[in-house]
Amino acid sequence: MTTYYPYLRGRMYDLLALKELVQQHALGPKIVPIIEPVRDSKELQQTIAALITAKQPFSVIANPQVSVYGLNDTKLYPLPDLSQVPFFQPSAILAADFSRDFLTTTPGQTNLLIARNYPLLKAYHQTAVLRQVDKVLIPDEARLRALAGTKAVLLTDPMPFIPHVAEYADLTDDYFAPAYWYGRLADGQYFGDYSMVGSHYFDKGMPSRAIALHLIYVTVDGHLRVHHFVSDSNESMRGQKQKFFEALTKLVTWAPAHLQGLNETPALRTLLAFADHDKFPGLGTIKKLSLMHHLQLMHRLLNLKITDH
Repeated sequence: MTTYYPYLRGRMYDLLALKELVQQHALGPKIVPIIEPVRDSKELQQTIAALITAKQPFSVIANPQVSVYGLNDTKLYPLPDLSQVPFFQPSAILAADFSRDFLTTTPGQTNLLIARNYPLLKAYHQTAVLRQVDKVLIPDEARLRALAGTKAVLLTDPMPFIPHVAEYADLTDDYFAPAYWYGRLADGQYFGDYSMVGSHYFDKGMPSRAIALHLIYVTVDGHLRVHHFVSDSNESMRGQKQKFFEALTKLVTWAPAHLQGLNETPALRTLLAFADHDKFPGLGTIKKLSLMHHLQLMHRLLNLKITDH
């Protein structure tokens, strides 16, 4: 079975997107979200509960490397014991605080090692730890692929990192790497990415002069692309509502010719419907719907009967 691993930081909008999707049974066994917790939050606790209730395969990283979640062993919103959940996939990052205990499995479980650091992976290469790991998620680097061997799963960062949101207007439309996935993947293969969120993590969101909507879509030949709709009135921080509707108007104009069929997801319809009202839903809701659209689209694509290309 082809399996997709979207790697998500546990921001509030990531978690709300996941919770709504699993409650709608809109992910399924071919999508295994990997959550790197960043906050001890009720949203994290509730999302994990929803994943368990839906029997949705998922993973939570045992040693998160960003933000503050891993700094305090006493949690206000503790997660349940996942050791006896057969569809849970224990995972850990190969980092200074790595322990083989993080990847302990019980019957039915498989485990995942996230290895971005070549010297560390080389140090573990001939050890029992690596022999007992089921999958090793790595960046697309030849030397890491050589070490991970047949256990390698590419974990790519498809979104271009642009520090100033307004500059997405110069990019407009681009391949969403790995854009070739549809023609290359056969049944039984695995791939992962950081979705539309990107691998760069910022602990606090910074005010932006511009608002951008990022929409992932599939072309008629099976390539994934991402289109950026950027506001125009970007001279100052003021006018967030106006900026949103400037970007949304561009999406509403572009969508009829490009976002039909598989691309017309429930989340996209919800986003487009804001054009009929005068209310700014907030950046968190926009990000949540954009992520839901991406995962709803991937669910549809992965459930197509893939033929030879």
